[in-house]
Amino acid sequence: MTAKTDARTNALARFEKDTAEHQMEVLLDNGVYRHLRFKRPGSYAFSFDIVTWPGYLAISGDMGDSMFTRLHDMFEFFRWKADGDESGQLRINPGYWAEKCVANDGDKREFCADLFEALVKQQFDEFIDEHRDDDDGDPAWAPQLWEELQDEVLHIGDESVAEAIGAMDRFEPSKDEPFARFRFTDAWEYGNQLQDYTFHFYWRLYAIAYAVRAYDGRSVPA
Repeated sequence: MTAKTDARTNALARFEKDTAEHQMEVLLDNGVYRHLRFKRPGSYAFSFDIVTWPGYLAISGDMGDSMFTRLHDMFEFFRWKADGDESGQLRINPGYWAEKCVANDGDKREFCADLFEALVKQQFDEFIDEHRDDDDGDPAWAPQLWEELQDEVLHIGDESVAEAIGAMDRFEPSKDEPFARFRFTDAWEYGNQLQDYTFHFYWRLYAIAYAVRAYDGRSVPA
């Protein structure tokens, strides 16, 4: 399982726990003009409001604020078709939805140390594969190269994208070793691969999906 999958799964687990007793209150429901409030009775902890108007949807509450624009009815944009899906699990499309976010409380994405380590490990594995004989295991020098990568890259660049890129760009292994030619080519191009959506942004995306599903499943007076 990738670090990205873990972050997203963890956010869903937290959202489901945080909103387990939430109820929906419809404050306005007039075409695409809607105002929905979700909270646990008697508490505003982890509460949030969803407001829509032509072309826009905004979410605000304890876990921050975001605003999106794409379609005249933004519930249609965020609505998943459930054809063939009987799991009942909330579904989101982070990359596409984030592109339609025109205002956000803080950064949508942040440096992820797990993604950084996964990228370094991928580069290491590819280099090892290129130098592995068909009938042999890893080269004898593989553990030493990995140790140098840990000491000079992973332990130095684990705080920010800039630090990670700098550590990769500066890395030069021991000159007299068989792996002396290992390099991170064009390290600056890896910036996007080192970031994941923040926990709060993931939480808000799940909140929107939850709100649309609750709204669609509400009882409508005859």
